[in-house]
Amino acid sequence: MVKASYSHRVDGAELVDHRKTIQLHREACEIFDNYPWESELKMTEETGEGGGLYFWIGDLKEKHASFQFVPVDTDKGFLMLSIVAKKGTLGVFGKKAVDVDFDEITILDAKDKIKDLFSHSIESLYDKYKG
Repeated sequence: MVKASYSHRVDGAELVDHRKTIQLHREACEIFDNYPWESELKMTEETGEGGGLYFWIGDLKEKHASFQFVPVDTDKGFLMLSIVAKKGTLGVFGKKAVDVDFDEITILDAKDKIKDLFSHSIESLYDKYKG
């Protein structure tokens, strides 16, 4: 199962956090499809505070893999991937972790990348992206 967290404004200028557990990639795509891109970008420009989307598997304090999408336009944004396959002794020795910045990509490409969370384990994602 994949956990999803996303924030956007519902009524007014305050960001509202939403969290849910999803089982299918289609459900993640629905979150993207239903996100209020235009109004959120307008409010981000006005307030300097913006929302975004975050998807992860595992325990964020331990072993995990996560994608964060930060919108910059109605059809694109910045996508980052963070994987911690092994925390390591003292958080350093023997650590197996990788961070990948996909830079600015389209929403369609972000949906495609996030599909990995539904089809791979944390370890296989680490092997795929460790470079």
